[in-house]
Amino acid sequence: MMIRALVLVGILACIAALPQWHRGKLMYNGVAVDNKLALNSIELKGQLYVNQSLDHFDRQEARTFQQRYFVNDTFWKGSENNGPVFLCVGGEGPPMDRTVLTNSVHCSDMVELASQVGALMFALEHRYYGLSNPFGKDFSTANLQWLNTEQALGDLAHFISTMNEQYHLEKNNRWVTWGGSYPGMLAALTRLRYPHLVHAAVSSSAPLQASVNMPGYNNVVAHSMSAKDVGGSAECLAVIAEGHKAIGELLKSDVGRRELEKKFNICVPRSLDNEKNQEAFAGDGVVYLPVQSNDPACTTANCNIASICQTLTASEDALKNPVDQLAALSAAMSGGTCSPVNYDSTVSFWASSSNPDRSWLYQTCTEWGFYQTCEVGSECPYTQGLHNIDSDLDLCKTSFGIASEDVYAQIANAQAIYGGRDIQSSRIFFVNGEIDPWHANSVLTPPNVQEPTLWVKGASHHFWTHESLPTDSQEVVDARDKIWSQVKSWLNQ
Repeated sequence: MMIRALVLVGILACIAALPQWHRGKLMYNGVAVDNKLALNSIELKGQLYVNQSLDHFDRQEARTFQQRYFVNDTFWKGSENNGPVFLCVGGEGPPMDRTVLTNSVHCSDMVELASQVGALMFALEHRYYGLSNPFGKDFSTANLQWLNTEQALGDLAHFISTMNEQYHLEKNNRWVTWGGSYPGMLAALTRLRYPHLVHAAVSSSAPLQASVNMPGYNNVVAHSMSAKDVGGSAECLAVIAEGHKAIGELLKSDVGRRELEKKFNICVPRSLDNEKNQEAFAGDGVVYLPVQSNDPACTTANCNIASICQTLTASEDALKNPVDQLAALSAAMSGGTCSPVNYDSTVSFWASSSNPDRSWLYQTCTEWGFYQTCEVGSECPYTQGLHNIDSDLDLCKTSFGIASEDVYAQIANAQAIYGGRDIQSSRIFFVNGEIDPWHANSVLTPPNVQEPTLWVKGASHHFWTHESLPTDSQEVVDARDKIWSQVKSWLNQ
């Protein structure tokens, strides 16, 4: 029987990236998007569907679903001329539309090379995301059991085999997988798992090191906020860190909590008396820092590291009143509206089986972890000690009924299966940005001589996969050139 995608589900935001955790929500490019309300913005033109098995590894499970994909043959020079095939791998967000194969944040580095080498291009959406959800609006835990990396890799293998038949592709029509963030992980793992199908892979900003606790994320946030080459400074970081340290002290007294509620315009009086609400308020920062999505060329207020730091250090005595600087920035970011701080609503949000955001949270609980904690003694610039690993493990339990020992076991299993930073394959190019917090768990040194790495100074989360623009830094321009040169070399092997 076939499970059809009866409804459109989810749109995450306009950046293809693993999310940042902030105040109980997954933030994409600084925005926590309501996936249900964003449904109608998905463009339906140009999409195709391939029939996929719900379970590639259980012959007793006969159900299938429809998985969405796109194709662009504008530059294709034909199978008879040994034209390569490029596959843009989909991930946790946002849902793709036909622009993924023309100009988008997903795989524009791939698209721009395709015109040079005459490649046929495909983009495949990930199961359970976008319009490729096997169970429609139902994101209950029982239905999510087929959401995992191994099944996604099975989808990619079946898709490649199907397209080989449909387009009469031969061995010399070499497939290259591309992706940034979680799709970058999948691009690499498809080459690892199915080397007979995939000739090479470009894996951008891909945190392949599975880990329950990821304190390195916020450590890099601190380094990036002080990075002079992107407009950060030691003073800026000091305002953030000292301000959050002072907030931690104020949270310890009744008078201090009332002061914070007034300064930061908290919606409900006495909200900060609840310790869980304190974590929601300051554990991941009282303001959102756009580090992983940093765009040096953006022009709106407080849109990147440079503009945030300009705001925080504008006053000559900024370090004397760091809490006031953070409160002013918070007010500017919120547009003057009050700030809801309610941990219980966060728990309810994630427990709802109609919430499409549950898909990625489920994958963190069952495979990858990546919990961005802020531990005492770390370099995390927020209020240390509020966001600890118990908070994330509790969310896995309340959302999916997954016990903490099972979270640890399943993430250790993913690490054992795929190898993490020591992934052993060939013809995989690992590219990472200096400013990107996800590089803390990424492949930064070559696992072997056939898996090169590239470090992009001043670059945020797979910024080089975005469409080329005149405002791009020379480092990003050079990174694209090096990627293209490497892929061209591999196509000749």
